[in-house]
Amino acid sequence: MAAERLVIERGGRGMTYRKTSGFTVYKLGTYPRSSVLAGQQQRTFMDSFDTLEEARAKFPTAKLIAGTSYQAPYLGHLPDDGDY
Repeated sequence: MAAERLVIERGGRGMTYRKTSGFTVYKLGTYPRSSVLAGQQQRTFMDSFDTLEEARAKFPTAKLIAGTSYQAPYLGHLPDDGDY
């Protein structure tokens, strides 16, 4: 399993949202074997801030990245039997 890391993004983006202002901190890791998403990137919202300085003060090891770390999950291995 890859080591977890913290990233800072301008704004923030996910499957169901897009934030255009401020800065958002996410923790990136890998879903464990026990998950239906095993081996895929796990992205956890940590906090959001008005300024980069605020984000760096609370999460000094986080790295500012260009763009977004969001990756849509691959669900093709799951059955499509309608039982939700």
